[in-house]
Amino acid sequence: MASRDWEEDLAQLIGDPLAFQVGYRVREFKDQTRHIKLDAQQMLSEYLQYELDLLPSSSQVNTFNQHVDLLDSRLADLETRLNKLIQS
Repeated sequence: MASRDWEEDLAQLIGDPLAFQVGYRVREFKDQTRHIKLDAQQMLSEYLQYELDLLPSSSQVNTFNQHVDLLDSRLADLETRLNKLIQS
């Protein structure tokens, strides 16, 4: 379902040029708000990661995941070996 074109409705009340300006300002405000939100998220993430040392870096997460994968593989190998010993 298509959303209602509020800018067109507004243009019928106040005219096209003024409605366009209002629409432009609303879109500009939404863009600025989105940028502020993204900047705040990044600053909070960096503060928690680097200043408080509460979050791991992406390389630390990747290293951890690699270690987990390696342990999972070794555990699967060990399970296979144990099953062979049990069957013998």
